[in-house]
Amino acid sequence: MPRQLLILLAIGPLAGSIQASELPEFTGSDACRGCHRDQFEAWQGSHHRQAMQPATDATVLGDFTDAEFNYAGVTTRFFRHEGRFMVRTDDATGALQDFAISHTFGVYPVQQYLVAFPDGRYQALGIAWDSRPADQGGQRWFHLYPGEAVDHEDELHWTGALQNWNFMCADCHSTNLQKNYRSASDRFETTWSEISVGCEACHGPGSNHVAWATRPAAERAGATGRGLAFLLDERAGVQWAMNAETGNARRSRPNAHRREIEVCASCHSRRGIIREGAAREASFLDHYLPALLTEGLYHADGQIRDEVYVWGSFVQSRMHAAGVTCSDCHDPHSQQLRAPGDAVCAQCHLPATYATATHHHHPPSSAGARCVNCHMPETTYMVVDPRRDHSMRIPRPDHSLREGTPNACSRCHTEQPVQWAAERFAAWYPQARALYQAWG
Repeated sequence: MPRQLLILLAIGPLAGSIQASELPEFTGSDACRGCHRDQFEAWQGSHHRQAMQPATDATVLGDFTDAEFNYAGVTTRFFRHEGRFMVRTDDATGALQDFAISHTFGVYPVQQYLVAFPDGRYQALGIAWDSRPADQGGQRWFHLYPGEAVDHEDELHWTGALQNWNFMCADCHSTNLQKNYRSASDRFETTWSEISVGCEACHGPGSNHVAWATRPAAERAGATGRGLAFLLDERAGVQWAMNAETGNARRSRPNAHRREIEVCASCHSRRGIIREGAAREASFLDHYLPALLTEGLYHADGQIRDEVYVWGSFVQSRMHAAGVTCSDCHDPHSQQLRAPGDAVCAQCHLPATYATATHHHHPPSSAGARCVNCHMPETTYMVVDPRRDHSMRIPRPDHSLREGTPNACSRCHTEQPVQWAAERFAAWYPQARALYQAWG
């Protein structure tokens, strides 16, 4: 992560959390398996389930067969010893030392590794494993800051506060995380109900729901909310009716409360924590201070620039304004798209209108004909992790000339000047100058 992001995320809790004794308890994801088997199995293979795991033969993807990696004058070695995954690298003083890997952190396209320290800290190594296939450049060790020569005196060194799991990362990679920093002893006593992102990270503590499920049918029918902390039912009974004239679908009723988006935003946004306990209350702004559309984080027109994740761009979109929610496009349990490729867009945008050369002006099946390449261009973070802008805007090369902002046309046609793209765009879409998203 860039320095600015790490510093923002380091904003700690400024107010106490709600007393656990007043609230339902966390039961663990295994309690959900019996009644929600399909959802549980989909979650088993998800990035949420693998967000953090104990380091075992089944979870570690990196090469620990005496592999070496050189960076900033230090040769780091990854090896096995007495059944444990080990790394020999520079410590906080710059001296080489052997450390045991305690956990994996993430899975694809990057897997990081954590080292446990006696004072309760878990530190994330700056050297990570590229888990992409070898033919895509993966299956290798690489440093997350390749051009910065980070050494033991740098604030980004893996032993420092900005690479501390408890302080920086744990809130989004585990369930019911309590940092529990003890200032008197300068140590962490961090706790969690699940080490990875489990069912209750999104649905809230499940004890009341489990109790509801065991009641007689007549009693269940009379209960509101099914005992769930967060009843994520925004899509229940909703239809998207296609308008053949416009080629766009319309939601059958307004999306009134946006609860699901707030639950997702708790982790899928750039924000600082101002109050712990978000896993118990679906109220994003009561617990987090989101980054605004500020210079350095976003381009002048609102496109993503730095590592801001998804929420900040999505709430700019016409999709959000129309009532689209995260799970309209993404399965919340597997994290896969609801449909492959452009078919996910075709749920609401008629292919006869949009999947045509008169709309995209590119050969069928070419990269330029794909919806996301024009409307959700990628930016790569953490060296190998491309993420798409979710503001789903119209590419505007004319704005690039005026404001210096990027545009999807020039991202592909790198051999052509921006003026060429602006002229082509103006010829194809003469009405675009009067359209929305011109605030840059």
